[in-house]
Amino acid sequence: MKKYSFLKILIVEDDETNQLIVQKKLDSVGIRHETVNNGVEAIKALKTHDFDFVLMDINMPETDGLDAARWIREEQDEYSRTVPIFALTSYDTKAHTVEIKEAGMNEHLPKPLDLFELGKLIEKYFWNKVENK
Repeated sequence: MKKYSFLKILIVEDDETNQLIVQKKLDSVGIRHETVNNGVEAIKALKTHDFDFVLMDINMPETDGLDAARWIREEQDEYSRTVPIFALTSYDTKAHTVEIKEAGMNEHLPKPLDLFELGKLIEKYFWNKVENK
């Protein structure tokens, strides 16, 4: 099984149960992570830490994932404009995928998180760093 211990990601999810599920799955493939509860906290975390990518829920209190992604993409620094953002949501319609892309997110992963699908995105975005185990 491939390990992705070279990655550090930001999980943006307001539901504690979903947080734990995602964290355990990421732990199983060696991905380091930090978790925040909403878009406001995600924006603050991205200002102070570097992450390889963001797993962003859509429906959250304060600032939802779409608004947070728009703000991140409008930031002046290159890192904020280019960090990959993967929507992690239970909504899986074509219209919703379009909305996610228009907000500046790179990809759409359905809930519950599927490690095989995440692995395909990691291979796509980080192909030059992937180590085989």
